[in-house]
Amino acid sequence: MFISPFLAAVIIGSFWTGVGTTAVLSNSDMFDPVRSDVVITATTSDDHTAACHARFRSYVEDTDMYLGFDGSWHVCTL
Repeated sequence: MFISPFLAAVIIGSFWTGVGTTAVLSNSDMFDPVRSDVVITATTSDDHTAACHARFRSYVEDTDMYLGFDGSWHVCTL
């Protein structure tokens, strides 16, 4: 049986796409914007920025906001 290079690429590509999708879906904390494994204390503005970066993966320093579970942006109060 002959498999063309195009068909082989489609088969291999769909296999690795499935593997990647499974890895993403099985690692549910990948999309968790709040990291619960970090303990933070902040006393200066530099500490505040570092704490917000460590606690919230979606933190934007320019706006001092992070994306919450509800899909809204919230001011970081750490």
